[in-house]
Amino acid sequence: MKTRILRLVATVRLVVLASALQVPLVCHAQTAETYHARADQALQSFLVKFWDGGHQYLRNRFPDDGSLTGYWTYANGWDALMDGVERTGRQKYLGLIESFYLGQDERGWFAGYYDDECWMTMALIRAYDLTGDPRYLNQAKTLFDDIKTGWDSTCCGVNPGGMWWDKAHTQKATAANAGAALAGASLYRRTGESSFLDFAQQVYGYWHSNMVNKVTFQVADHFETNGSKVLWKFTYNEGLMMGAAVELNEATGNAGYLTNAQNIAGFMIKNEVTSTSYGKVLFDGTSSDCGGDCHQFKGPAYRYLMRLYSKDTSQKPYFDVLKASADAIWNLARNKVRTLFAINWAGPLESSVDELQDNAACVALSRFAQQYGVYPGSGVPANQFEAENATLRHIGLESTYPGFTGWGYVAGWNGDGQGIDFKVNFATAGTRELILRYAAGAGNASRAIYINGAGASTNLIFPSTTAWSNYNTISVSYDFPPGPSTISLIFNSSTGSSNWLNLDNLTIPPPGPLTVAVHGESALVSWSGPGLLQSAPDVSGPWSDLTNSPTSPLMIPSTEMDARRHQFYRLRQ
Repeated sequence: MKTRILRLVATVRLVVLASALQVPLVCHAQTAETYHARADQALQSFLVKFWDGGHQYLRNRFPDDGSLTGYWTYANGWDALMDGVERTGRQKYLGLIESFYLGQDERGWFAGYYDDECWMTMALIRAYDLTGDPRYLNQAKTLFDDIKTGWDSTCCGVNPGGMWWDKAHTQKATAANAGAALAGASLYRRTGESSFLDFAQQVYGYWHSNMVNKVTFQVADHFETNGSKVLWKFTYNEGLMMGAAVELNEATGNAGYLTNAQNIAGFMIKNEVTSTSYGKVLFDGTSSDCGGDCHQFKGPAYRYLMRLYSKDTSQKPYFDVLKASADAIWNLARNKVRTLFAINWAGPLESSVDELQDNAACVALSRFAQQYGVYPGSGVPANQFEAENATLRHIGLESTYPGFTGWGYVAGWNGDGQGIDFKVNFATAGTRELILRYAAGAGNASRAIYINGAGASTNLIFPSTTAWSNYNTISVSYDFPPGPSTISLIFNSSTGSSNWLNLDNLTIPPPGPLTVAVHGESALVSWSGPGLLQSAPDVSGPWSDLTNSPTSPLMIPSTEMDARRHQFYRLRQ
C-alpha cells in the first residue's frame, strides 16, 4: 500500500543530536577498495535476501513475511542493482538487469500513481544505458506517454497546473512533477525527440515557480485540490528537484538549472541532516516517525546530491554529507551479523527491515564508492561466468553452502519454466568447451541446454555431489557462430529434467595456445582452436586485430620483423 506519512521531526532530531554529540569526532579515512568492498557486500546481501526467484520479484521484508515489495520500490531496487553494474564496470550483476525487467513485465508496466511510473521510466532508461538493448528504451517511451496524461491545467488554486500525483486526482506532488521533468529530460537526451524536453521544461518550470520557496529553497511536498500547500520536509523532494535540474542542465546547457539545484541542495544539507560522530548525515526521521514510503526517501536524495556534486567536486559541503552518510550507514546503521541497514542512518540497528530502507543504503554505498575511486576488479577470470550474475528466470540466489566462487550461486531450481541465461560473445565461429560447476546434494540432476534458442542437449546429467557443500564440474562442447550467443540451462520435465541443482559458474577455456617457431630469419605463428590473432608492440598493449583475419599457421617475414623489432601476439575469442 502506498502511504504518505506526516511526522514531527524537530523534537526527535534534537534528541538524536544530543546523543550524537556525546561521541568525539574521529578520522574515518578509507581506501577506494574498502568502499567498493562495502558496496559489494551490501548489494550482494540485498540481492540474496530480497530476490524472490519463485515470484521473479523482490520480497518486501527480511525476514520474509510472504509479501512482495511495491511497484515504485521495485524500480528503486532495480536502480540499486544497476548502481552495482555501473560501479563495477559491468564485471558483476549485469545479467540481473534482464531478470528484473522480466519480473515487472510479468506484472505489467502501468501503475495508479504517476510518480511511480516516473521511477520505473528512469529505471528502464538506466537499463538501456547499461545494455544498449532497445527493449528498455521503447518501454520507457511507452510508459512516459501515460505519464504525460497526468498534466492538468484546470486545478488547483489561483494558479492551476502541474502533474497529478495519482490517477484518482487527489493531490499534485513534487514526486510526480520533479519525476516527470527528470524522466522527460532523460528521454530527450537518449532520443533527441523534442517533445520529451518540451514537456520536461513545462513541468519543471511550473513546479519550480510555485513550489520552491524563493528565500529558503525548500521544496514543498504537494498541494491539495483546494490549492493549499503542504510543506513536509523530506530529503526526497529536494533530491528529485535537484536531479531534474541537473538533467535539464545536461539536456539544454542552461547553467540556471545548476544554480537552482545548488540552492535546493543548500537547504537540504543544512535542514535535513542529523549529527553523528562521522559528521552530518541525511535524515528523514527515526524508525518511529519515518514510516511507509519514507523508508526509501534518502536513496534518491543521496543519488541526486552525488550527481550534483560530480558536476562540481569543489563543493566540499556536499562531499562532507555524502561521505559522512556512507560511513554512518556502514558503521552505525548496519546490522553486522546480517548486513541489513536501519531506516535512520545514524542508527540504532534493526534486525527486521524492509526492501525500501535496504536498497536506499545500497544506493548510497555504491554511489559513494564509485565517486571515491576506481573499482579494483572482481578477481574473476574473463572466461568465467558467474551464475549469480546471469539472467535468472524464476530461480533464487543463495550463498548458504561454502565453496562457491564469486558471491553466490543460483538455487531453488526444480520446476518447469525455471532457467538461467549466460550471454557470451565469440570473435570467430568454432567449437567451445563449456565447463559447468555445480552442486547436486539431492542426487543426480539433469537439465536441458539451449544455444540461441535451439536445443543442444535435451537431458544433460549432473552426477550427484552427495552434499550441497560439495562441488563438481561437467564438461560439454558445442559449435558456436561468431558474435553474441545465449547459453540457456532450463528445467524441462518433458525432456527428462529432474531433481534440485545449484549452479555456481560456467567456464569457457580460452583459445590457443600460440606457438612461435623461428624459420631462418622469419617466424611462424601457429595455434589451435578458434580465435582472432592480435598483435601489440608491448605485452601491455595496445592490442589490435591483424588485418584479413589470418588463419593458422601464419608466416611473419623477416622484413616485417625488422620493421617491428619487437612484437607480441595473442588470440582473442
